Amino acid sequence: MKTLKISKEIELLLGSFGAVQSAFLTIYLFFSKKHNTTNTLLSVFFFFISIRVIKSLLWVYLDMLPDWFINIGFIAHYATGPTLFLYFLCVVKQKKWHIADYLHFVPSLVLLPFIFRINGGNFWHLGGYSFLLYHQLIYTVLTFGILFLFLIKTGKHTPIIKKEKKYWLFILFLGTASIQFAYFSNYILGLSPYLLGPIIYTVFIYIIAFYAFLNQSIFEEKETNSKYQNINITNQEFRHYQNEIIQIMTSEKPFLNPSFTLDKLSKQISLPTYLTSHIINKGFNTNFSDFINSYRINEAVSKLTSSSYSHIKISQIAYDCGFNTLSSFNNSFKKIKETTPSQYRKMNT
Repeated sequence: MKTLKISKEIELLLGSFGAVQSAFLTIYLFFSKKHNTTNTLLSVFFFFISIRVIKSLLWVYLDMLPDWFINIGFIAHYATGPTLFLYFLCVVKQKKWHIADYLHFVPSLVLLPFIFRINGGNFWHLGGYSFLLYHQLIYTVLTFGILFLFLIKTGKHTPIIKKEKKYWLFILFLGTASIQFAYFSNYILGLSPYLLGPIIYTVFIYIIAFYAFLNQSIFEEKETNSKYQNINITNQEFRHYQNEIIQIMTSEKPFLNPSFTLDKLSKQISLPTYLTSHIINKGFNTNFSDFINSYRINEAVSKLTSSSYSHIKISQIAYDCGFNTLSSFNNSFKKIKETTPSQYRKMNT
């Protein structure tokens, strides 16, 4: 065994802390009472990345490491990108698991029977490891695309969506992308030390874990309400009515009427109330009240930042935008903009 210097011992210690914390999240999520597809995928992801980090640490600090263990580390690495990608799909797109999803793990499944045969000399150094890193880079970019489109969509149409979920996805992606790019930078670009990835991941895994335990709701998979279970509506019809609702809200602005209700919106789009409620809940990830208030707040923001309304009292703007009381306006405004209307006006005029 190599004699470790103090700096090396610190590297090993930090990397080990990251691997242990990642393994703890694996166990916690797998045996959690909130057992669902997304949590299972997340548990599997943390398991794979734990194996990868442990392999890196042992490879650097042990004189002899069996080829089969090195192969297991690389095979686990192959699976991290697809697992995170599928997790994001399930969370953002509410995708259900399909047998075809196993195709994402073909590289890992193909290599698994050969763990006692392949090694650095006959496979990994002959392009196998480079392919692995580019493979992960592609999945990292695809996952970023899902996250980016999700943030753009929620920014435009569903500003009330839980901020905890958005922050969670962003932190999770940033932390795991860092380790992927660190490995890529080390081997392909030759710009960073080999253990930079595990060290960076150690920092992020504790941030990830801390945020997760403070916001347990992020592990709850959104379930369809029982009253929606028998709804029979095609995806094309769903998108049609979703777009019609957006068109009505942006062009006719019915939310300016304080007495505007779900029933009135349903009559405008010629749908039963329960179907309209279903489309808003599932299509915009919010309820009717918060959905309407988000448009009212956006309307209020345009007035608060306009010189034409600088002489108008905030209370009058609140009533003009469809709120019945100033307190409900202030509460909704602070919930969405994370500041008060008066402070927002001062900062933006």
